[in-house]
Amino acid sequence: MSVLLCAAVGLAQAPKAVKKAPPQFSILRPNAAPLPLSHYRGKVVALTFISTLCSHCQALTIQLNPIASEYAPRGVQFLECAINDGAEGGLTTFVNKFQPSFPVGWSPREAMASFLGISQMDMEDFFVPHMVFLDRAGNIRGNFEPGTAFYQNPPANIRAELDKLLKK
Repeated sequence: MSVLLCAAVGLAQAPKAVKKAPPQFSILRPNAAPLPLSHYRGKVVALTFISTLCSHCQALTIQLNPIASEYAPRGVQFLECAINDGAEGGLTTFVNKFQPSFPVGWSPREAMASFLGISQMDMEDFFVPHMVFLDRAGNIRGNFEPGTAFYQNPPANIRAELDKLLKK
């Protein structure tokens, strides 16, 4: 399997087309039941696809902690889903080191590709961290690839996306 690359510079941001998130997508967790994304319908969801080995993903996890705590009372659920090879085995170490205040799990890359509507050919150019925002109805309203302006100031841009979704 190809090596997952972290934060590529200069990738174009995906179009902001509204797309219904596939209801069958679940995040797997060690020693716990899978978390189906459909479980969070009625909440705004900030889902980040990561690699447990990526320094950009690790830094983003640290930045997400206070934002997740700030927005949880407003009906926002943060989730992280590792897609790198060996994610299942490295997840406990990742969680212990970075102490996310929200659920973190893993998913096979194929399931993530299906969720985002990415072809196997496009998977060769898939980079992390990759944030997706879902509205309360489970529609994908924001899809942000690394290397875009969104990641120049993640805390401010994440808050702006969440505030926009909470107003709808």
